[in-house]
Amino acid sequence: MRILLQHNIPIFIAFVVFMSSTVVLSQDYAKVDATVSFYPERFASDQALATQIKNDFTNPKEQVRAGYSWLIHNVAYDPQEYYTYKFQYRILEERNEKMAETREAIIERTLQQGVAVCEGYALTLERLCELLGIQAYVVRGDTKTQPSDIGRPFDKNHMWMIAIIDEKPMLLDPTWGAGKYNGTFIKSPSYDYYDTPPAHFIKNHYPEVFDDAYVDVSLSREAFSKQPLLIDKRLTLQQVSPIGGIIKAKTLSKGIIFSLEGIKGKNVSYTLDGGEKTNVDFSIENKALQCMIAIKTKAQSLVIYVDDAPTIAYKIKK
Repeated sequence: MRILLQHNIPIFIAFVVFMSSTVVLSQDYAKVDATVSFYPERFASDQALATQIKNDFTNPKEQVRAGYSWLIHNVAYDPQEYYTYKFQYRILEERNEKMAETREAIIERTLQQGVAVCEGYALTLERLCELLGIQAYVVRGDTKTQPSDIGRPFDKNHMWMIAIIDEKPMLLDPTWGAGKYNGTFIKSPSYDYYDTPPAHFIKNHYPEVFDDAYVDVSLSREAFSKQPLLIDKRLTLQQVSPIGGIIKAKTLSKGIIFSLEGIKGKNVSYTLDGGEKTNVDFSIENKALQCMIAIKTKAQSLVIYVDDAPTIAYKIKK
């Protein structure tokens, strides 16, 4: 049989508002980041970059940080890369051989050309870890980045990476750390998705194999899909109401009370389908910010802002 392999283009980072900060780092990597800023923008090979990192750092966490830092500062996200590597095969052996060749080509192009999609970022960081003697592996799974993702079936649309150091997992997404994509790539290096606590990572990353989430509480794919988008890093599902991410337009027209525990602010507003912000009255009840929104609308999404910062988002259905 003749089969054409293609990649599905994920709509990650498309809704720029959801790339909010997720974590405060506990370790100081200022020296690592400063050193890496002097690295060349391109490397001829994975071994060349790994050797550079090994010469500068001996601590495994600093080595992983160096690889991540180089990627987010020097590699641009380009969805056209999904069409660069296609291949056909007739038998399983041929498929495996071509997949291995494609993997090498993706890593080489990421280092030499400075362009990639999620697999380029993840595979390159995984290879650097391998060359540095650090246990690591790539994870495939689903991500939620916009209200339209709420309630849809599981979609294996993204790749990220996990490194194991001192028997503890480090969850890493250098693709999201590189910047934002909204029709064009906007370079905005961030460490929000470097060594992110699993409890925060699971808010918008759901692995194909759930054990790779490294969380204590089980969460089904369906439950993940139906959750609202928890944008503010302080929020967990247990701190919000409604806990279902899909609200009915008829119910919204009558008024829904939204509650956000542990959130403080001087101003609360909302947008419908990314439109103009509308201010709304709010109160603090039992350490939870509460507001009622009652509006007739044909919009498909609602985002609540606190002090002009996006905090939580819901999908609206008829």
